[in-house]
This record gives sequence, structure tokens and C-alpha cells, in this order.
Amino acid sequence: MLNPKLNIFVGENDSGKSTILEVLSIITTGRLHFYPFDQQIKANLFNNDIRATYIEKIQAGKTPKPPKMIFEAYLDDSVDQKLRGSNNELRENSAGIRVVVEMDSSYADIYKQMLDEKAVFDIPVELYKVTYHYFSSEDDKVLFRFSPVKSVFIDASHKDYSYMVNKFVNTSIEEVLSRQEQIDLSREYRSNRNKFKLNKNVKKLNKTVSERNKFDSSRKVTVDLQEESVDAWKKQMTVLVEDIPFENVGFGTQNTIKAELAIKNSSEQVNIVLMEEPENNLSFTNMSKLIDDIEATEGKQIFIATHSSYVANKLDLKNLFLVNQGIVKPFSSLNETVIDYFKKLPGYDTLRVVLAEKVILVEGPTDELILQRAYKDLHKKLPIKDGIDIIVVDSLAFKRYCEIAVLIGKKISVVTDNDKHPEEIKERYKEFINNPLTTFFYDTNPELNTIEPSVLDANCIKGVPNLEFQKIVNLKNKEQMTFDELNKFMKNNKSLWAMRVFDAEKTIKYPRYIIDAVKQFD
Repeated sequence: MLNPKLNIFVGENDSGKSTILEVLSIITTGRLHFYPFDQQIKANLFNNDIRATYIEKIQAGKTPKPPKMIFEAYLDDSVDQKLRGSNNELRENSAGIRVVVEMDSSYADIYKQMLDEKAVFDIPVELYKVTYHYFSSEDDKVLFRFSPVKSVFIDASHKDYSYMVNKFVNTSIEEVLSRQEQIDLSREYRSNRNKFKLNKNVKKLNKTVSERNKFDSSRKVTVDLQEESVDAWKKQMTVLVEDIPFENVGFGTQNTIKAELAIKNSSEQVNIVLMEEPENNLSFTNMSKLIDDIEATEGKQIFIATHSSYVANKLDLKNLFLVNQGIVKPFSSLNETVIDYFKKLPGYDTLRVVLAEKVILVEGPTDELILQRAYKDLHKKLPIKDGIDIIVVDSLAFKRYCEIAVLIGKKISVVTDNDKHPEEIKERYKEFINNPLTTFFYDTNPELNTIEPSVLDANCIKGVPNLEFQKIVNLKNKEQMTFDELNKFMKNNKSLWAMRVFDAEKTIKYPRYIIDAVKQFD
């Protein structure tokens, strides 16, 4: 069930986030990327498996029916009841819009002839048509100008500003200038156009063109500005930002203005805003301002596709939908305290955890570096090469991330200190410790309470630090150090000693829980 105000779609690349927005645009405007959808029907728009199956049948000499695409949007009860009906895939009595992309039945004979002549090699989209109608009846066609739902699409990943700018200019002209004032401007524009034609340099150009180009018909040939409609002057206008043409300002500023125009636009009764990766090319400050605008929006349903944890956290995880392999999972069932926690800490890599193929959570950069090197020593490559993301989070957030992992069915591992009380870890994470999705790794020796003494102990001989290990972590001290001395140095220089281990030519030994953590994916 979608949210009435805000819906945020997240997922890996090619998971289908953009497709959802594009379908919503098609249903509510009849357009895809600002151009009529029925003029853009291509075979690659169809599901890959369905397309491949169709081609296989054709190659096998069979006569399959061409596949079709069906898009449906179910509207709430506030929509005109005349649009209600059960003419939909679910056969529900509901208001809604149905879009069908299928072969035009009037071309059935042509399709049969093409099959007989073995002239079909792929989905014959040239024979297709697109129909838009309400759930009430197939005869109740959608006229987008009068449709109860209208949308605007903001794609921050593409530098296409003309549609939004033209709409802003035209709307401003219609709202500010009377019809007579617009006619006066049109006359002035045409007058200036005529002055251009009478310019002496233009006359010289045409005289030469006419003399050089003699055609058989002996007709005079000259050049001139294209004849345009009475409203052509409107197309020559653009938006200036601090006296700079809109198309020449920074991409980030363009996206900010486009988003603000779309969110605030009510002159055309736009009630749905579709935003593709709003975080693109925006500074942290502008991103924050845009989010404030989105949160303050009234009377519009907003759909966002994003890779930004900041966007997801700040706009409430309860509005989040995970898109993965054709399945959409809502986050709305998350515990309220978890949602509130991440909303207050928008810097946390929520989506990094959600989108990663495999995840190991650690408490700090020291743990991350040691795990990275341990994995490399055992597997001869860094974990990211195998799709394993080691993410540093505050230990207080472990339970929060575990709740997210359980909700979306993702396996997650936690590598943690025992803080001298390893038996308490089972109690602290009792709701997750036996869950097959969540695995915890820690040193069971209470004396080895953090990663420093644990790694040091693994590199000691009868309690004395191995000199080779000492040379790696403490380059300056050449004399043999005691366990306590080297442990103190490591605790006071956490990132330093870990970085030295990570960069060292020689390998070290690792505690059992570290080895188990990196071997779990074998």
C-alpha cells in the first residue's frame, strides 16, 4: 500500500526504481521522458524473459500471440465515482487508470502474413497500439487534460531543462499578462522580425544567394527567418537566474529550481511529483533545503527514487520501499523507535546496508581495516570484490540495523567488542542472536575486551609480543616490548596501527572471531 504523501523507492542499479516512476508518468501524462509514449514503443521495453520466450517460439516455427504490457494505477476514494469499475486486472471495484500496450487487432492479417513469410524476428512493435482508459469502461478513454491525476517528472540525472522552463515561462505569461498585452508583444516580435529581413546585410546576403543559385525553374531563391506562429515569441524566452540564462547555471542549481517549481506548481493542478535521484549535483546545504521543501509540501503525492541515505533517513524510513528483483517491500512495519533513531542521525549509511549484497557491521575504522586485511590474506582479494561491504557504525546502532535486516530478509553480520562481558552479548541481542539472518562475532575471552588486545594476543608467544608483529605496528620501537606496553600503544594509536597492518608486506595472525567472520562466506 502506497503512502498518500511520500514514497521513497530504493534499490540497486537496474532493480526497477526508475521503471516505477516512468510507469507512473505514462499513466498520468501519456508521456515517457516528456514525449508521447505511443511514439516510443520498442521491443526492449518489454520484460526480457517474456521477450526471449516469444523469440524462441518464433524461431521454433510456432505462431505465438505478441506479448502485451499492462499498467494500472488504483486511485483513492476521493476520485470521481464515475471512474470506478472492475475493468482491471484484480477485478476490484475501484477508481483507476489502465494502460494497455498490445498489437492492434486490425493488423491481425498482416501479422499472420508476416509469420507465414517468416518475417518476424522480434516483437513486432510496428503493429502495436497504446490505449488509456479508466476502470469504469474500456470506452471511457483518458483525456489527460481533464484527468484527475496529473504528474510532473524531475530527473536530476539528466540535463533536460527545456520542458520545465517553457512551462514556467508560459504559465507566468498567462498569469501576469492580459490577452491584449500578449497580442501587443506578439506584434512587436513580428515587427522586429520584419526589421531583420529589411536589414542591409540580410538584403546583401539574399542578393548574392539569388544570383549564385539559378534553378531550372528560374525561380528566385532567398533565405529568411522561419515563418512561425503568433506565439513564437514565447518560445524565445527563457529563465534568468541572477541574470544568467537558466541553461548556463550549475547543474545543481537547475535541479533545485526544477524541483521547487514542480513542488509549488499548482496552476495546472499537478498533484503527483516524480523525482529521480534528487540528490544528484546538490551540495549538502541545498539537499537539506530541498528536503525541507518536500516535507512542507501539501496536496501532492511525491514519489522519489534515490541512493542517498540522507534522503531516506531524513524523509522517514517509514516512507521507504525496497525494490529488488521485481518485488517491492515497504519499511512501514519498522519499529517507531528505529525510524526515529535514523531520522535524527541522517549521516548513517542506512541504504548502504540495505543495498549491499553482503554486510559486516563493525564498531570503528580499526576493526574495518583489520577485517579487510584478514579477508585479503585468506582470499587473496579485498572483500568488496566478492560483494561484501564492511561498514563502520556506532555499536549502539547494531540492533537498529538488525531490525532493518530482519524486515527485508537480508543476512547481516556484526563484529563487536565484548567489553569484558561476553556473556552479556547474548542478552543484549537476544531477539537476534538465534536468528539465521543475524550473526555475531566477538572474542569469548573477557580479558581481550577490544580488538587491540585480541589481535595482540594472537601475535604473542607465551604472552610476549612477536617481534615481527611489533615492528609492523610500532615502527619506532626496536626493543622488545611487553604485552601491556604494546597494548597501550595500540589503544592510543588505533587507526595508525591498523593502517600499518593493512599496508604491511608481511601478514599477521588473527583472533579466532576475526577468522570466523571472514570465512563465513566461503
